[in-house]
Amino acid sequence: MFGKWPTANVFLARAGFVTISADYRLAPHSIFPAQLHDVRAAVRWLRAHASELGTDPQRIGAWGVSAGAHLAGLLGTAAGAGLGDPDAEHSSHVQAVGNVSGVMDFLDPAFNFGPQPLPLFGSALADCREQAALASPLTHAGIDSPPFLHLHGIHDDEVPASQARRMHAAFQKAGAESELVELDGDHYINDTHRAEVEARLLAFFCRKLKHTRG
Repeated sequence: MFGKWPTANVFLARAGFVTISADYRLAPHSIFPAQLHDVRAAVRWLRAHASELGTDPQRIGAWGVSAGAHLAGLLGTAAGAGLGDPDAEHSSHVQAVGNVSGVMDFLDPAFNFGPQPLPLFGSALADCREQAALASPLTHAGIDSPPFLHLHGIHDDEVPASQARRMHAAFQKAGAESELVELDGDHYINDTHRAEVEARLLAFFCRKLKHTRG
């Protein structure tokens, strides 16, 4: 299991998961797909060092909040999508994804980005729609995608709840596993609904990664 902030993984570590924290380059200094390259490298490192860490390289999960959830979503859906990432010996695909308040579809009509440049792409959405589509986990969702758990606040005014709903619907259409839980909160449900978010993530990863709590 991995996430960006080490302390955010404590609830998983206490249950016996091996967890790591994966940092990545930030926009606007680095534009997409630099961020995806970084988290892919983290998964490949984890898989390459599985024997040293005592982990199963075929049971790796990823989760994140907001921007981190977006990247976790791409790890689950776009491992073979290219995006300028060189081939490597070890796969960057993960076997389960927890999406908390994440962007799943930059082309969602519910988003109102306006004419200003999007930091992640360095240009306005109207000028980078192809890149925005490639950066959207929904674009790559398919039958081979791993199980996803979507947790989203119905009052989220930064990343609309339609993001999780659209992704969930895409998975259902493709015949892939997806669970959608909408909470009575805003973009920061990881803080305001922390106990429930952690409990649902833990139960999900235990089920999908076939992990017995320590």
